Amino acid sequence: MKIAVIGIGNILMGDEGLGIAVVEELKKRELPKGVEVHDCATLGLQILNFFKDYDFLIVVDVVKSNGKPGDVYVLDFDQCEDYGIPVSLHDIDFVKAFKIGSLVYEIPKIIIVGVEPERIEFGIGLSESVKRAIPKVIDKVVELINRIVKGDMPR
Repeated sequence: MKIAVIGIGNILMGDEGLGIAVVEELKKRELPKGVEVHDCATLGLQILNFFKDYDFLIVVDVVKSNGKPGDVYVLDFDQCEDYGIPVSLHDIDFVKAFKIGSLVYEIPKIIIVGVEPERIEFGIGLSESVKRAIPKVIDKVVELINRIVKGDMPR
């Protein structure tokens, strides 16, 4: 079982740097065999070059869903389109990238762990509400990894 945790975001745009902050913290932890952690910043379509050989992807990014800043969401990739949730704020978000990639590759099961941003604007650093959410995001990612490894997650 190969699992990738990928952080997406732009550290120069405030809370958009969430995914990068989370994967940097996860890289300090000992994770089960077969789990890889990647900083994918704002790769767009290039993200497809890295993840076509995984069984599961856990994507960490900001999720704008009209909640309160710092709210943590866990979404199945398919929910993004079903509910019209704009998961990413990048030029070409990973949802579009993976939809395009699915025309060529077999895309793995994708789970999104996101946080409602407080501010997306030019500037380095996360808002306090998003910083406070990081431990919850890490706990959720580790919980998902453990469920996947145990076989408790449908593919």
